[in-house]
Amino acid sequence: MFKYVEAKDEELIKKIYRFRCKIACDELKVLKREDYVDGLEIDEYDRYSVHFAALDENGEVASCLRVIHHSPIGYPTENEMIVDKDLSHFQRERVGEMSRIFIRSDCRNMKDTKKIIELIKINVCPKMKELGVDYSFGALEKSFHRLLVMFGMPYEIIGKLQMHGGKLRYPALLSTQEFIETNPELCAKWIVHE
Repeated sequence: MFKYVEAKDEELIKKIYRFRCKIACDELKVLKREDYVDGLEIDEYDRYSVHFAALDENGEVASCLRVIHHSPIGYPTENEMIVDKDLSHFQRERVGEMSRIFIRSDCRNMKDTKKIIELIKINVCPKMKELGVDYSFGALEKSFHRLLVMFGMPYEIIGKLQMHGGKLRYPALLSTQEFIETNPELCAKWIVHE
């Protein structure tokens, strides 16, 4: 069983950064461990982010995610990928990005992944509404995109498959309104757990 929380204290945020470093450097090997001598994976977008974690029964991080919002430096997907969709009509202050969606290796099975994505839907979508994020970028591997769509997170692919973060990924966009319409049964559950 997982408890899904918004990280509001420094101790949990550091645990998330440490978890991200372990997954990105040691497991997925998309980042170099020597670039993170303190064992914390932090980048320039974190200061504009709200962080979430799924905690296991021992209080250890089983999954993490961040929502980047109101970023004056833009968003990783638009800054580092080629996007084919014309986004010039979007209100900049209504755009964000969900990224650093990592799941611990022992939880990367259909049952646990489905539960974690369900918790993301229950907790993250209302936060996006609260922050005024109408559209959220994402950089998704082909199989992960398929999984998210299957579990009710209807990301639209907005560019060709390309190298990003050490893996082939699609630039993608999630409409908060479409997210809500795809998951009407969750509206009653939309309470961010403290």
